[in-house]
Amino acid sequence: MEINMKRDYADIPEGQIHYRVEGSGEPILLLHMAVSSSDEFSRAMHFLSKKYRVIALDFLGAGDSDPAPYAYQIPDHARTVISFMDALGIKKTNLVGHHLGSIVAAETQITWPQRVNKMVLSGLGYRPEPSEGVPFEDPPDFMSAVEIKKDGSHLMEWWRRTTLWGNYSPEILEERVLEYIKAGPRGEEEHTTAMAYDLKSRLPLITCPTLVLTATYDPFYSGAAKVKESIPGSKLAIIKDGPIYLDRAMPEKFAEAILNFL
Repeated sequence: MEINMKRDYADIPEGQIHYRVEGSGEPILLLHMAVSSSDEFSRAMHFLSKKYRVIALDFLGAGDSDPAPYAYQIPDHARTVISFMDALGIKKTNLVGHHLGSIVAAETQITWPQRVNKMVLSGLGYRPEPSEGVPFEDPPDFMSAVEIKKDGSHLMEWWRRTTLWGNYSPEILEERVLEYIKAGPRGEEEHTTAMAYDLKSRLPLITCPTLVLTATYDPFYSGAAKVKESIPGSKLAIIKDGPIYLDRAMPEKFAEAILNFL
């Protein structure tokens, strides 16, 4: 497969944003999951870029971007997306988010609806209330702060966390551990900000054409139908046997679902 991906930096008021770009034409902006980076989309971008200009950024505090100046909340990340678009001269884009990225995508569209054409929310972190009758359970201790230790034991803790979500190849597990290393002790801020966001009250405010994308082995699969019900006029797509690291493990199917919707 010929690879035409380029990497660069964009300046925004809070610092430098690292990003990957491939293809040409109408833009698609990809937003990554918590404690991750644009690297998670590097395989899927090759499929998406056949029809679009595909851009994947690293949030502040993630990947190769600058650290966030303080513990960012979802509206801060959404503002970063708009500042990044301004820096690249993008007036309007299709927006694709995965897990944390889908929450940031939703907030971006709600706050700046004129900047988003269509949107794909993949693995959106909808945690049902017990009264909703939908089974859901987080794995134990997956987002507490990790202390950096001289003996390197924190590296094994980060490896443990990557294995909580399914049976992956050593290559993908190593990629994920590298993301933890780059994010450092503050990496879990992205999980806590996602947990603090009032997602359920915001979803009905989405106004653009939206695809709710889920996978049957994603922990948020059980709540996907509730997400679809919450977003006016949205569509639902399910990838059978897909895991939480869907874009890394099944990049062609991930891209296919996006392209079919767009």
